[in-house]
Parts: sequence; C-alpha cells; structure tokens
Amino acid sequence: MKDNNPVIVQQKEITEVGPLVDSFSKGLQQYLETLNLPSNDVLVQPEERLNVLDNVPRVVGDLDQELKDRSLYISKFIAACSAGLFDAALNFLWNETVINLRTKVIRFDINYFLDSTVTDTKRRATFKSEDDLKKLDEWELIKGCKDTGIITEIGYKHLDYIRDMRNHASAAHPNHNDVDGWQLTSWLNTCIKEVLAKDPEGPVLEVKRLLNNLRTNQLTTDDLPPIKTNISMLPVELVDSTLRAVFGMYVDPSLDARIRNNLKLVAPSLWINCSEETKKDLGLKYAIYSANADLPRKANAHEFLQFVEGLMFLPKEHIAVDMDTALDSLLMVHNGMNNFHNEPPHARLIAAYVPNTGDVPLSLLSKYVKVLTMCAVGNAWGTSNAAYPYYEEMLNRFTEVQIREFAKLVNDSDFKSKLQFNRCASAYKELIEKFIPRVADPKLLQVLEYLRKKSSNNLQNVSNETDFKRIVQDI
Repeated sequence: MKDNNPVIVQQKEITEVGPLVDSFSKGLQQYLETLNLPSNDVLVQPEERLNVLDNVPRVVGDLDQELKDRSLYISKFIAACSAGLFDAALNFLWNETVINLRTKVIRFDINYFLDSTVTDTKRRATFKSEDDLKKLDEWELIKGCKDTGIITEIGYKHLDYIRDMRNHASAAHPNHNDVDGWQLTSWLNTCIKEVLAKDPEGPVLEVKRLLNNLRTNQLTTDDLPPIKTNISMLPVELVDSTLRAVFGMYVDPSLDARIRNNLKLVAPSLWINCSEETKKDLGLKYAIYSANADLPRKANAHEFLQFVEGLMFLPKEHIAVDMDTALDSLLMVHNGMNNFHNEPPHARLIAAYVPNTGDVPLSLLSKYVKVLTMCAVGNAWGTSNAAYPYYEEMLNRFTEVQIREFAKLVNDSDFKSKLQFNRCASAYKELIEKFIPRVADPKLLQVLEYLRKKSSNNLQNVSNETDFKRIVQDI
C-alpha cells in the first residue's frame, strides 16, 4: 500500500536518532577515559542535541534542492550537532553563510560590491578576481552586503550578532562559552531565511539594472528622466554605494569613453541624492590619488567632482588622508579577532593627529566620531583597556559639533547594531552623561536628555520614535 504521509515517516526517522546520539556519547566518553583524557564537558548533553535535530527538518525546508545539494557545511553543521560539538557546528554554519554571501556578490555585481566596500585605493587594486573575495574580512563582507542591498539591514543586524558569537563562542579559537540547542537552531534559521534562501530584491535590483545599462548601452539625455526618478526613490545607502561604484569606474584610466560618457549623465543625480559622508569620502579619494602621485586617477577624480559640482568637498589638509587611513585600520582591527590586543597602536596614532582643540578635518568629522565612539563603547565582551585611555583623551576633546554627530549615531545602522548589546548601550549612555554638562545648545541638550532617559534595552530602536525624529532633525 502506498504511503501518502511522508512527513510522518521523516519524523519517525528523526526520533530514532535519539538512541544513536546517546550511544555515541557514552562510547566516546568511555574511549576518552581509557586514554586518560578529560571526558566531562567535552560534548553537549544529548537532550540539547535533540533540540536542534528535532527542528532541523522544518528549518532546512526553506532551502530548495539545488541549494541543499551545495550546502556541504550545513551537513557538517548537523553532524557536529549530532556529535555534541556545538562550537564546531556554529563555525560550520558561519562558513556556509560566508560562502553563500560570496556567491551572491559574484552573481550580483562584484565590481559594484568591491568599489562600495573596499574604500582604500591601494587595497582595492589587489582585488582582481572572484577568488580575491576571500581576502575580505568577514565583517567587511556582511557590511558590504548590507551597504549594497544584497542583504537587508535587519539581516545584517542578525548576522553581525552571529558573527560576534562565532568569534567568541565557536571553535574558531579556544573558548569555554556555552551555546544551547535553541540558540543554535535560531541561528541556523536566521542564516537560512536572511541569506541562504533569500536573493536580493526590490530597489537593489534597480541598481543592478542601472549598472548593467551603464556598462552595455549608450545613453542620451532623453534616457535620463526615468533614471533620475528611480535614483530619487532609492534608499540613501544604495545611492551611496552606487555613487562609489560609479566614481570607481570613472577614475579608471582604461575606462571605455562610451561608459565614461554614460557615467557623466547619471552621476549628478546620484550626487544630489547621496549622503554628506559619501561626498566627503569622494573628496578624500582625490587627496589619496594626489598623495600617491596617481596622476591619471587624480585628474579623473577632479573632473568627476567638477561636473557634479562637488569641488567644495576636496579636503584642505592632506593630513586628512593619513588620518582617514588610520581610522579605517582601527575599525578593521576593532571588528576582527583579538581586537583588545590590536587596537592600542591604532588608537595612539589617531590621537596624535587630534590637537588640544579637538578639531579634525571637516571631511572626517562624521567618520571620526563614528569610529571613535564605536571603539569606545566596545563590543559585547568589553572594551580594549589598553586603547581606552586614548579614546577617553579624544572624547574629552569633543567639540559641540562633534557631540552633535555623536547624538546622531543612533540613526546609523552600523552603530545601531552595537546597541543591541546591553553593555555597549550602557557605555553609550555613560558618554551621554559626560557630554550633557558640556553642551550649551538647548536643542542638542534636548536630544541628549531624551537619549539619557531611554533604557539601554530601548536605545537601538529610538531612531524609529516620532518624538525623537522631530527633535533630532533640529540639531
């Protein structure tokens, strides 16, 4: 007789895993004891493993068969869970996620992604093939995917948390952190729903279509009206990343003249709709080309800024170039492993650029405040004790203009991801308390008082509150 209920058959097969898991645990424990090796706290308890294994069929059901066929690390994840090695399982899950993100970048538009993500010109030149994506730090990969729309902001927030747990609670390096079955199941579900089983959609597809048209077609002014309309409706993060990609193409001395003319047509619309921070970033690029004696790119960058009417964003001090590089380096080590050990020399270098007045080049104002504050509040595990005296020294020199940028950080997606950790949110509130007595502007003071009264648990969502939106737009 034909079985018309395969789900029940599958569930029956899964329940039979229990005795096998228990038998394996006892056998391995006995084997370790015969070797006079530690046998306690080596494997997660069988009940915890079954919490994962009982839910795996429902979670992986969101993957189509083609994805399943390629998901080797998901199989290793399940094998590690079965064996009771949850720290290794988390590592395998993260590997599968990273591989999938790299594949999405390649399928979408690798040059767009790299031009948006790798902001250092010399470093960008080292990325020449798909294999070079492996040189990106994992935090850069997920942030770049967020900035280019390959993953959503909420997806980025979840992945950033999982990445942090992978760094501190997986088999990536020695640790004694406990991960339970429900956490592991939740992370598997997040990685599948936000990455593995989800392709880019919505506005980001408009960006892909635009970039493809810029490279393959010959545009005229008659083609501009719908393009301008589409650009004006894009989220500012996508406008920023698209403008960086367009700028990166334009300064390339070997670029085809037809493509360069296409870029001239669309760049002004991107410039009008992008953020101030991106405009300053592109002004800094010119200074970098100048400092490196890269004359062709320097000339093209000047030409680009001239026709978008952005020459006012060229930096007045070339010291900004060195400081910008130092901020990039600090942020990179802060987001990497062993950050507490690696941050101090970078913090010391940046502090050397900041005078007693606290003034920094205008082009670096937002970036300086953001990177310094992110490092000062630390991560879920703490703050670099050796680097913090430098952070404190620079924070004590904050001008009212810099405190204004500090207050706006709750609107920044990268910083909001920090605020999901209670320790970071509390550290941010402590800084607010220190800044309030130093502020004279009543509107800025109102914003700081509003933030001070929020609980640490609610800070990450304050940017969505109507009252906060109203008062923060006045500073």
